[in-house]
Amino acid sequence: MENSSLIDSKPIRKHRAVYTAVSKQLWMLYQKRVFHIWNNEKALKIRQVFTRRYYLPLIKPWADKLEEPMQILEIGSGPVCAAQYLGKGKQTYIDPLINDYRKLFPGVMPEKATYFPVMAENFEGFQQTFDLILCLDTLSDVHNPELVLHKVNAVMKREGYFIVSMDTWPSWLARLHYLLARFFPALPQFNRLYSYTYHGFHNTLLRHFDVVDESFVRPNFSWLSLKKEMLFVCKHKS
Repeated sequence: MENSSLIDSKPIRKHRAVYTAVSKQLWMLYQKRVFHIWNNEKALKIRQVFTRRYYLPLIKPWADKLEEPMQILEIGSGPVCAAQYLGKGKQTYIDPLINDYRKLFPGVMPEKATYFPVMAENFEGFQQTFDLILCLDTLSDVHNPELVLHKVNAVMKREGYFIVSMDTWPSWLARLHYLLARFFPALPQFNRLYSYTYHGFHNTLLRHFDVVDESFVRPNFSWLSLKKEMLFVCKHKS
């Protein structure tokens, strides 16, 4: 496997995830920045509204295909915990900052859920597998995306769904974001650890899953908007 932190989309690299995991130090720096961003109620309310307006209509039809009792896992839930808006299933949330969020926003996160304050790469030991796994706008922030996808594959039920969203960029801008984030990590506007093109991320998913549906998370209201958040629905390979 070639080494690059940028996931590219050239035809000769079809179905290949090409990256090197960022350093643990850079990941920890980003976690501090993430917590700082969440450290106000306005950011939480904005994201809650976004989740209900844009994510929920795309996720709910797939969740409705699954029978109760169902097990739901959300990776990188932050304080929003999008799965709670489905109003069903036994919910499990994984986020390395989960305990900090529960202290910061007491009573906001669902009381009957199960929480694991661990890195997404380190979740293991579950006695059950999951019918629905969510990973919303998170995979570009983890320490090792490839390992997270491998873990998801291992804990998802055979007929389950993995729903993942990702910001995607034109290849030149994805490369610029990568370089700025790697060499100038103090710049807050370039704080994603990994930058993806649409084809690069789609091909990354195809290494692990079948992609059965995809859609824009929200319409672009300006042709000047180069970032496009895509949501993919995946199943085990047939």
